[in-house]
Amino acid sequence: MTSTPRGFNWLFDLYERGQSDDFPEWESWQHPSAESPYFRDDIEELKRTLTLETYLQEYEAQFTSFTGKVYPFIHSTHIVPGLKYNPDLETFISIDFGFRMPAVGFYNVKRNEEGKDTIYQFDEICHEENIKTEDLIDKILQKGYKVDTYYGDPAGGGVQSQSGVSEIQQFARRGIFIRTRSDSASRNIVNGVNHVRSWFEDANGKPHFFVSDKCKGSIQSYDNYRYPEKKEDQRIKEEPLKDGRSDHMCDATRYLCVNVFPIKRNKAGVIDW
Repeated sequence: MTSTPRGFNWLFDLYERGQSDDFPEWESWQHPSAESPYFRDDIEELKRTLTLETYLQEYEAQFTSFTGKVYPFIHSTHIVPGLKYNPDLETFISIDFGFRMPAVGFYNVKRNEEGKDTIYQFDEICHEENIKTEDLIDKILQKGYKVDTYYGDPAGGGVQSQSGVSEIQQFARRGIFIRTRSDSASRNIVNGVNHVRSWFEDANGKPHFFVSDKCKGSIQSYDNYRYPEKKEDQRIKEEPLKDGRSDHMCDATRYLCVNVFPIKRNKAGVIDW
């Protein structure tokens, strides 16, 4: 059989058999994609658009593990003191709905003709508890930013039992129209997280995501967003923990990335992050 590694899963167990003297009837090999005569992708372009783990997994046929801290967030690299709203750049707002602790990220995007576009998060509504949808809308509008597009969790389209309308409908009644992507690749958490990771650090080690030092809650969220700890004899789950605090802003940023920069498949049929 032929397949791409997906962490240290059942395929890794079979591969190990092929490498072990205990199973002489088994053989296994690893071959990078570039060895194929049918490979047509640009390696340097892939390194700019993918995370290192994803590049090694998808194109070098290496088994990689997604454990510990989700994003390679480094204070000295990703935090920009005094970073402010730039009205000359595209401006987006992305929302993770919820009464208990909603999260709203405010972002500028700088388009780059060559290479990856850059995201600047300049403001937030984060770690504030028990906010009604109408109050959240007020808080957003009071910021006074000129917003090009609003994005949010597709689940915000579900009807609330108390109000009888969805959160997205409540925003629409106030003139805020929220866009969401409903395709399977965009709604898949693992795909979306890997997509976001490539902005924190691409396969060449370059950052493309920066956050203002005033976004204290977001910084704390990016710092503490983690994968579950691996227990003995247990497979590592690639989805990050939903701890009820760090995950909300990280979800908002994920909705931004999958909407502004849609996940697509490359020439080999592999998802590009």
